This record gives sequence, structure tokens and C-alpha cells, in this order.
Amino acid sequence: MKVLLVQPPIEDFYNTTIRTYPLSLLYLATKIRDICDLSIIDFRSNKKPKVIHNHPFPELKNYYREEIHTPFSFFSRFYHFGCNHEEIKKTIREQKPDVVGISSLFTTYAMEAIEVARCVKGVSKDITTIMGGIHPTLFPHHLLKSPYVDYVIRGEGETPFFQLITSLKSGITRDAYKIKGVCSKKGDGFNISDINIENNIDLIPDRRLLNPENYRINRKNYTFFLTSRGCPFHCAFCGKPQVPYRKRSLTSIEKEISDCFNTNIQAVDFEDDMLNLDVQFFNQVLKLFEGKGITLSAMNGIYTESLDVKTLERMFNSGFRRLNFSLVDISESVIQRQKRLFPANLLKLLPYLESSPFLVETHSIIGLPEQKLEDILETIIFLMGKRLLLGPSMFYLAPNSPIFKNTVGGNWEKHIKAMRSSCMMSVNPLLPRDTIYTFIKLVRFINLVKHILDKEANLKKLSDLLGLPFTEKNAYDKRIFTALLLKKRFIYYDIKRKDFYDEPQDNNLVKLFFKRAKGSLIRGFKTMNSLKVN
Repeated sequence: MKVLLVQPPIEDFYNTTIRTYPLSLLYLATKIRDICDLSIIDFRSNKKPKVIHNHPFPELKNYYREEIHTPFSFFSRFYHFGCNHEEIKKTIREQKPDVVGISSLFTTYAMEAIEVARCVKGVSKDITTIMGGIHPTLFPHHLLKSPYVDYVIRGEGETPFFQLITSLKSGITRDAYKIKGVCSKKGDGFNISDINIENNIDLIPDRRLLNPENYRINRKNYTFFLTSRGCPFHCAFCGKPQVPYRKRSLTSIEKEISDCFNTNIQAVDFEDDMLNLDVQFFNQVLKLFEGKGITLSAMNGIYTESLDVKTLERMFNSGFRRLNFSLVDISESVIQRQKRLFPANLLKLLPYLESSPFLVETHSIIGLPEQKLEDILETIIFLMGKRLLLGPSMFYLAPNSPIFKNTVGGNWEKHIKAMRSSCMMSVNPLLPRDTIYTFIKLVRFINLVKHILDKEANLKKLSDLLGLPFTEKNAYDKRIFTALLLKKRFIYYDIKRKDFYDEPQDNNLVKLFFKRAKGSLIRGFKTMNSLKVN
């Protein structure tokens, strides 16, 4: 039996190319490699994106524009990232699979996953299609009602996928519905199984099944890596299915590190939901990486409340150089409403982090329900004075989250495309889209100032930026900076019309930011160089 495991293309304004490693497919492939002929096909990565001009977000055309210039750039085009339908069909015809397993991680990209299934059935209706991932786990009915989807797997898929492939291989599928995690069609209805949770999470994914050269970060071959699964918390904005927190054995982790080293992996990104929840276990994991020469990161975020200086020092010695923290907000009332622990420990650690060799990025959310404009301003002004980079995350509705249920309830399918950060969907009347967009622009301005400060140590106040030499390449920037610093408004240069125009913005917010920030510091990202807002 030939099984093809597929990562679908996506369509969006951006694609985070350093976060496309198909680890979930690799786990499935490793589980079934001894019972079938298999291949992993990535239809998303390493393909030149194609611009889609008539995208499904006409309301965003005033915000994301082509043919303009601004030093505070944002998204400009909507793309199809990955193979087109004909290329997908061609691959299916060449591979001649009996079964195609399709990853569908995020609800907002579910239609692209269904399109892959449609392409498969277009080649041959006899090919069995199976979908798994977060979206199928949450909404199995949505996929099973498609004529192109035969089975859905809910939850962690290694065991149910193995059992389903075994059943398909034997030709006896009548009892497939009895497999925990496997959902199927039944006449005019569906057999919906409970979510599967793996009892043993020590399976080591066989990275020889992927070409390491296809996944690179900072010119290094990288991989995703899990040391644990699950999360004991359930933040109000998070929609991941609740599964228990479990740690892998150190023996299996040590073996996987060795396998990574032997397959020319030079960088590891931990994708654990709660990487350092158990700080003693985390320190044991770090010790296994010491001396391996592998660069470590955790772009999914590090749990701040269990951190201490000793652990941070071990993180550096083990290969961490850049730290990503999920701060959400520094307002305690906002944090409490999101059912999240207040990041008091991170605030205590900031003096150490500023003096450390780490590069730090903190991610805060903009647009949460009940979040006040002043809350976000306070967070931005506080963070801009620290030696770190601000990582603004535009709020989006995560399916299955408490916020999602309270906002759209069962009428979620009409919002399926809008469940993405780039949509800037406003669910807070105090924070309409213009205001969210303005916050993003302000943060991009602050981060640019931080990068300038890393190179220019003699700047004392914000207005000194206007005295910098502006080259011919960025000749329009001086006028754009001048409009922001003196007139308190964002403008851009339209390359086609050869003139300057106002951004769609909340002018009162821009003025309020400079009023509240007056006298505050902006500090560099890599250096302690700083200037004062005047």
C-alpha cells in the first residue's frame, strides 16, 4: 500500500517560512513506515508565492497596499503560498497513492486543505483521503460533509492513523469507526469519535524521511522538536483542545538529539505548549543539548513564571541566543480576564535580560475583548524602554476558545477566513480596525527606532532622527518621519501617483501616544543605547 502524507498550501498576506516544518506528518510517517510504502510531500514550502489580486478581504485594501513606500512597512499583497492545483494533481498522478493523509492545522486554512482533497479525488475517486490536525479535531463534521474527505482523525494521530492504515490495508474497514480518534461517514450521518490522547509520547520522528535542506533558519538546517505535550492551562483566547500535560522520557529525548545531529540538523525550535513548565525537567533537557553546537529557540513562547537566572544561564550554555516571551499585556486586569497568570516574574527578570547576551522579543496581543486603549499604550511605552524587540500580535478568533464561543457561537463557518491575525478582525468596540492598524504602525516605528539606536549611539532625543543623513535610496523617509514626529500622523509615498498620502489611522491615538510617551525612553534592541521622546 502506498501512503502519501501532505502539507497543503495556504493563502494569506504572509507566510512564516521558518515555521513550516511538518513535524506532525513526520510522527505519522514514522509510526507507519514499516507497514506501507510512504512519502511526505510538502505542497507549501520552497515554492515561489503567487499573488492573488481578487482576495477575499476587500475591506483590507485600504490597509495593505501595493506600490507604496514607507519605512514602517506592513503587508501589501495576498498570496497563494505553495503548489497550485495542477501541480498537486501532477504529483498525485506520479506518486499513485492508495491513501493520502492531509494535515489541516488551522481552521482559517481549512478550505485549502479541502482543495487538496478535491485534487486527490479528481485524480482518482478510489484514493482514500484522511484529514488530521487541530481543525479536524475541533470540527470533524465540517470536513466529513465534504465529498472529498473519507476519514477524519481527532486528537493525537499516531495510533489511530496506524490502526486505520492497517484496516485499509487488510481491506476490512467496517470496524474502523471503533478506532478511538477515527471519524467516518455513516449513511447520511457521521461516526464521530472521542479525541485520542497518546499513552506513549516517546516515539522519535525519523528525520531521514525529509530533506533537511528544505527547512532552513538563518542559513541553518532546522527542525521542530517536542519534549512534552499538552498544557494545564486554558487561556480565554486559546482554542487548542485540552489535553493533559505529559513529559517525554529523557532517554528518548537524548536519542532524538543524537538523531538530529546525525541528520545534519543545526538548529532546533521547541514547539512545546509549555516548554519549561517543569523547570527541573527543562534543565535536564538543556543539559542534554550542552556541547552539541545546535542553536536552540522556542518561537512558540517560553513560560516565564518558572524561569530564574540560573535556568537562563543554562539556556545560553545549551544553545539559546534569542528568547521569545508571550507577555499578552502588562495590565493585571487584562491578564485576569484572559484567565492567564500575570507575568510578574518576567518583569523581575528584565534587568538581568537587558544585561545578558540574549536577544529578547516580547509578544503582546492587540485587540482583545474588553482590552482598553490605555492598557495597550501602557504596555508599548513600558516595553519600548527596555532592551528588547516588541512583537505585536493582532488578536484573532481562535476556534474553540471561550472568546470564540462568546463571539460567534455556532455560526463560525461564515467567519472561517477571518480567523487569522492579518484580518485585524475587531471584536472590541473600543478597538476598531483603524485603531488596531495604528497600534501596529506605532510598534513598527518603535522597533525601527530601536534598530537605528543600535547603530547610532549619539542620538539623545527623538527629534534627532530628523538630523540623520537620508540617502537617495530612502529619500522619502525624512518627510514620512517629519509628518509623524511633528504633525503626529502616518503618511506613505505612493510610487504610482508620485505623492504622499495619509495612512488609514486613528489620529487621536497617534497624538495620545506621543503625549503619554513624552519623557520616556526608547532603548535599542541589541544595545543599551537610548533616546528620550520629546
